[in-house]
Amino acid sequence: MKDLSIRNDMAPTVSLLYSAVEENSLRLASIVSHMTHSELYYKGRCQTKNSTAQLLHHITNVDIRWVWRIKENRIPDHIEQAYGPMTDESGRLPEPVNQPDLDELLKRHQHVVEKLKSVCFTLTENALNQPLSFEGDTATIRWGIWHMADHNRYHQAHIEALKKEWKQDVAKYER
Repeated sequence: MKDLSIRNDMAPTVSLLYSAVEENSLRLASIVSHMTHSELYYKGRCQTKNSTAQLLHHITNVDIRWVWRIKENRIPDHIEQAYGPMTDESGRLPEPVNQPDLDELLKRHQHVVEKLKSVCFTLTENALNQPLSFEGDTATIRWGIWHMADHNRYHQAHIEALKKEWKQDVAKYER
C-alpha cells in the first residue's frame, strides 16, 4: 500500500513533507532508470525542449537552493559556484557541465535529498512557519519543502513526455 511515512525522528508535519520529497525522488529515479545517454540528452524532435539531463540538473539546482534557504535563509557562494546558475545567458535551463551520465545526475540529486533530510531532523513544527526569502518573495519553510516535492513531480511529467517522444522517434527510424 502506498503511503507517506511519518518518521519518529522528525516532527510529524516535517516528516510528512520530507516523505513527499523522498517519494518523488524515488519515483523520479525509477522513471529515468533505464535511459541511455542519448535518451538522457534528447531534446525532442525539433531539439528545442529541455532534455531529461537538463531537467534533472534543474531539479537538483532548485532543491539545493531550498535546502540552504531552510538551513540558513541564504544561498552561500560555494553552492552557487558548485551548482551553477539557474539559467544560461539566453534564459534557458543550462546544460549540465561535461554531460554527466545518469548515475551521476541521480547521485547529485540524492545527495541533495540527504542534505534536506539532515536539515529536517532539526526542524520543529513551529519552525515550519518561519518565513524565507526567495526570488523577491517570501514563503514559509513548510511551503519550501512542499514546493520541492511539487516541483519534482511537475518535471516528471515533462520527462515522461520526452520519453514518449523518444520512443516514437526511435520506432520511426527503426522502420
